[in-house]
Amino acid sequence: MKVTDNGQSEVKDGMLELASGKSVPVMMNCAALSDQEKTKSLRLPILTGEIGGREVDVMRDTGCEGVVVRRQLVDAGHLTGECCLLLRIDNTALLAERAVINLRTPFLIGEVKALCIPDAICDVIVGNVDGARSPEDPDMSVRRRPGRKQSAMQ
Repeated sequence: MKVTDNGQSEVKDGMLELASGKSVPVMMNCAALSDQEKTKSLRLPILTGEIGGREVDVMRDTGCEGVVVRRQLVDAGHLTGECCLLLRIDNTALLAERAVINLRTPFLIGEVKALCIPDAICDVIVGNVDGARSPEDPDMSVRRRPGRKQSAMQ
């Protein structure tokens, strides 16, 4: 779905009213694109973390309002049965399933609500949520697995 403007005018208190009169929750301003070249130009830090014990690449995106995760990394039992509309940086919208996941990353540790999408630039995108660390101040004491290099996009 293509949004005609940035969507801000139609969103009130985190909800978008549809033509049917129903409202759906919305997460705005997420760089979770599948276009790696566009996202690379944003120079967002990417480090290694874990979700459910699996090693993942984690991007810290200060322009995102939540947490986004690649759907294939989330077990069905973690889905909440709710959906949310995700308005992406390229001015498109995507209906995403909500899940409760357990993260261990240099940017965020603990149980969080996340939006699951089929394809993203990174396994996990951590936006501006409670408990998220600044991109300039990741907790590098978070356990790293041997042989895996920590890096940041420069």
